[in-house]
Amino acid sequence: MQEVQKQSQTAFQKQILSTFEHSLTEEQRFLQDVLTGKIKLIPHDEVMEKLEYVLENGLTR
Repeated sequence: MQEVQKQSQTAFQKQILSTFEHSLTEEQRFLQDVLTGKIKLIPHDEVMEKLEYVLENGLTR
């Protein structure tokens, strides 16, 4: 009986999570991915440094 109750609770939690994830806006999904590490942010200074380098030296592969 306890196993059935646990499975039912797990299914309910999955349904709640799915509903929550579907209700997120694109911005909220982006922020969630940043917080969980799925998206890595690059500091502005690092981007500017690389941009200056490429502008001075061109693209090298």
